[in-house]
Amino acid sequence: MTISRHQDEDGQPAVHRVPLPRGAVPHVRTGSQVRPDQVLASRREVGDPVRISLTRPLARHPFEISELLLVTPGARLDPDQPIARGPDGREVRSPGHAIFLTYSEADGSALLVLLGAESPVIGHVHGTVLQVTRGFISVAVPGARLEGVGGMGDAVHGELVVAVHTHDEELRAGAIDVSAAGKILIGGSRASAETLTRARAMGVAGIVLGGILDKELRDFSAIQRRRREIGGMTGAFAVVLLEGFGKVALDAQLFSWLRAHAGRMASLFGDEHLLYVHEAASPPLRTLMAEIGDRVVIHRRPFQGRSGVLVGVLDDLHDTPSGIPAVTGVVRLEDGRLAPIPLVNLEATIAPSRH
Repeated sequence: MTISRHQDEDGQPAVHRVPLPRGAVPHVRTGSQVRPDQVLASRREVGDPVRISLTRPLARHPFEISELLLVTPGARLDPDQPIARGPDGREVRSPGHAIFLTYSEADGSALLVLLGAESPVIGHVHGTVLQVTRGFISVAVPGARLEGVGGMGDAVHGELVVAVHTHDEELRAGAIDVSAAGKILIGGSRASAETLTRARAMGVAGIVLGGILDKELRDFSAIQRRRREIGGMTGAFAVVLLEGFGKVALDAQLFSWLRAHAGRMASLFGDEHLLYVHEAASPPLRTLMAEIGDRVVIHRRPFQGRSGVLVGVLDDLHDTPSGIPAVTGVVRLEDGRLAPIPLVNLEATIAPSRH
């Protein structure tokens, strides 16, 4: 799978959409500057409908109340906000946060739906608001956007920290302590379920890896599910895979780029497989058009996730493991070995200075 790692091609900031749940009320407008921890909108859960008599408190007949209403159907009400007021100053007020639905002349009552506690919508990105709609808020994010191939978890933000020494090193539980709380950790080739569990227990915001074994991810998910059931899990956490599933190392050029941007604010979106590095230079670009001399990443087994240099292209078509003839290149792996790889299974990594 191609991994897009870019600002917009014209150098403009990447655009991130923050989804808004139905009924959310935006607190920002176009042009607003926003922080990763800023509340962009809020929403209250819809509760039960209630009927409130207006005739008795106002001492009026039901047919007289319509002219005394101070709100219209669909209006949002604050606690103690007047709903209707009589000529003598008597009022009927809202019992809490609610939405006014309608007034019935049959029995002189107002129908309201109560609203629950307010829940915030946090964007987790830094930038400028471009658009506010009923369904989303779009934010221009100055920096780099990296699109991974998989992930899980919440939207989080934190300082970017490299937690391994090399691009193909496994992130181990012993490398994580309380100093990693609130940080986004860059790992290498994989992480175990034990490592992910320790990271969450230590308050780590998120982890970025080259890959992870399916079993480890399933085991970690099962642990989190059990903790949720007993109420022993708090805070948000995300994992994003940039290269593939399995023991797959980060591309060496990309790892160097991430290490150069350690200390920057980053935003991680596990379920969307996205990583933003704020105020960052352009990362290495990936392209399917590999040429001799390019540094490449391999995307099929048995060398999935390995990187090297394309040193040649064979003259004739050669059968792939699936039996389909294909144009095949020769890749010099980092350990010096030569491997024949179909060109369709390669992506070239281009240094930022070349794009």
